[in-house]
Amino acid sequence: MPTKKQKGAKNGPGKTLESFENPHPERDYIIEIETPEFTCVCPKTGQPDFATIQIEYVPDKACIELKSLKLYYWSYRDQGAFHEKVTNTILDDLVAAIAPRYLHINAIFNVRGGVYTTIQAEYRRPGWQPLPPAPDHLPREKQDFPHDRPDQGVKQDSDTSQSSTAQSAGASGQMPAQTTQRPANEAMTTRRQRFPMLGRARNKTPVAAPEVVPEITPTPDASPSAPEASPSPDQTQGPEHQPTKTLDVPPPEEVFARDNPVYLGIDLGTTGCRIVAVDYSGNQITQAESPIASPARRDNQVTQDPDQWWQAVSACLDNIFQVVEPKQIHSIAVDGTSNTILLCDKQGVPVTTGLMYNDSRAQAEAALIAKVADKNSGAHGGSSGLSKLLWLQNKKLDKKAAYVLHQSDWITGKLMGSWGHTDHNNALKLGFNPETLNWPDWFPALKVETRLLPEVTAPGEELGTISQEIAMSFGMANDTNVVAGTTDGTAAFLAAGATTPGHGVTSLGSTLVIKLLSKKPVFSPEHGVYSHRLGNQWLAGGASNSGGAVLLQYFKPEQMTEMTQMLDPGNLTGLDYYPLPAVGERFPVNDPDMVARLEPLPSDSVTFFQAMLEGIANIEAQGYNLLADLGAPKVVEIRTTGGGSHNEPWQRIRENITGAKMMPANSDLSAYGTALLALGIVKERFQ
Repeated sequence: MPTKKQKGAKNGPGKTLESFENPHPERDYIIEIETPEFTCVCPKTGQPDFATIQIEYVPDKACIELKSLKLYYWSYRDQGAFHEKVTNTILDDLVAAIAPRYLHINAIFNVRGGVYTTIQAEYRRPGWQPLPPAPDHLPREKQDFPHDRPDQGVKQDSDTSQSSTAQSAGASGQMPAQTTQRPANEAMTTRRQRFPMLGRARNKTPVAAPEVVPEITPTPDASPSAPEASPSPDQTQGPEHQPTKTLDVPPPEEVFARDNPVYLGIDLGTTGCRIVAVDYSGNQITQAESPIASPARRDNQVTQDPDQWWQAVSACLDNIFQVVEPKQIHSIAVDGTSNTILLCDKQGVPVTTGLMYNDSRAQAEAALIAKVADKNSGAHGGSSGLSKLLWLQNKKLDKKAAYVLHQSDWITGKLMGSWGHTDHNNALKLGFNPETLNWPDWFPALKVETRLLPEVTAPGEELGTISQEIAMSFGMANDTNVVAGTTDGTAAFLAAGATTPGHGVTSLGSTLVIKLLSKKPVFSPEHGVYSHRLGNQWLAGGASNSGGAVLLQYFKPEQMTEMTQMLDPGNLTGLDYYPLPAVGERFPVNDPDMVARLEPLPSDSVTFFQAMLEGIANIEAQGYNLLADLGAPKVVEIRTTGGGSHNEPWQRIRENITGAKMMPANSDLSAYGTALLALGIVKERFQ
């Protein structure tokens, strides 16, 4: 492909950077360039500074031409520049020259005066996300950097090299592994993966922050009135638009006879994805996990990139199929965080980010819903799916959208290659009436865009089969079934094994979620109480913002493990705490302005830790008592799932406070419950 020459190109040092057209703009791939002989001058002493410059970038429409880059570096030889300044200037110039999707520069300066300096800077196009690392055994290509002189032709030299690893996002859905040893980069990766510390909620008025509009940045020529077209290479960067693997094999057979059918449950949480595989008897075969970056938070606005969900699902499927034969998969179900929604087009391409379950920005819209909605509707509250949909409509972000979907709906669509489906449980807080099984007649009063509403199906009902693309990508049979999913809370209930009215399940994860099996539904929007239909029975309950997330704001996991041995369940502290990770509560008190109550402070951390555990247990007891007051059966037995289920002293504290018998759960994995959903547990036990 011809090189694009810029005016003023020459063979001597200069600041002109040339480029050439990217030969494969339809895929993400990494180009690495390393130059070990970069030189500039200290602006204080005039002494030379030597550095190794490492560049790693994902090109878009253009790639950097190496000879011009060498001459560009040469221009700094007699230029005085601080390390920090020259590193960021190089980054800015490269971004201006080729407009990459991603570019990272690592400038490792040689020792001077006994001091080493390493500067790292990064550019990331808005909306672009990196993919998981590829397996180490994949081939990587090393390419020499041209190291010519003004009086010679282009000559390949070994002192500066470029490594170009062209790994299609559509080929494996994974980023190439690093081959160059970079201690500084490894340290940076470790820091990025650390659990983020959030601000402690205090009894003070929250400070307003700029509004976060979660629209995905459109391409320059996009407009609301433009006719719908196939995605351009710029819009097909991630694994959500391309198959995860490219296999040069014939299509799988239409019907596959499975000797040992396997059922998969996919669970999408706030910071990770887990998949569990079970056999025909419901016995767990294996599981796989993959992290998801923590949601972006700004006051009451909490968002997450949907691309990250699919990347995590793809990584988990790859790991599952290291143990399970892909063609043995019979059915797949997906659960996700309740109330997390996004808008997408007809091809499933997101037109907004995901508005998370605890995003409560839509207070004005919630006030409008309160005026016209049935009092028992699950759509009440600033964090409801319907409130968020109206907020998106008011921001005109629905114009390019075809569907409003929940987190699990979108992943289900990815598996099938078709979108527009949801389930009874996820649809509840979007306004769906689980008793009459229809969308309400008060939607027109709110000007709800009904064209966006998905078709609602009972959890566990067959929706169809996986797409040809997914079948070939992962090696599954074409007739692999996809069934309607559910919420993470309902999946946790199924996993725990409660099947009798009066039996409850408490999920102690990042948040506190309680579910109580009842023969009739109970609703109380003013308390955040709702009921999910499960066959011919009901799961009454609610979800508090309290839980493990607030504990992690004050203690590291290893600290909690150590202090757990010092707890005294028989002697409660009596401190009346109400732990919350941020402003706002959903259940059993529905108050978006509620703040944490964590005072007075005791004299030691162990007492403070126990008082927080007691506070969460009090919220749990208050929740179950509220359900009984509303007409659900009194809780007599509680099974516990989530990380908190492994804390035995906390179990005894909760037993003392709730008055219910604590029983072990069959499984504390929501993904296990979703696998049972794929197996058909609803028809078997809840009809």
